[in-house]
Amino acid sequence: MTTVARIGRLKGPLTIRCFTCAHQVTWSVAEAIRRFGGECMVTDARRRLACSACGERRSRCVDFV
Repeated sequence: MTTVARIGRLKGPLTIRCFTCAHQVTWSVAEAIRRFGGECMVTDARRRLACSACGERRSRCVDFV
């Protein structure tokens, strides 16, 4: 499984997209680590996210792209 820190090292800034309303935000790796911790699994981080535009919280509604 991939951690937040590892995906950041591989991809650089993280773009988080809501599948419900297509809202996107971009976080630096440091911001993602601050919010979730570097050892947090990406699947766990997805479950904790909520879209700031539409409020959707379904675990599959967001993705790191």
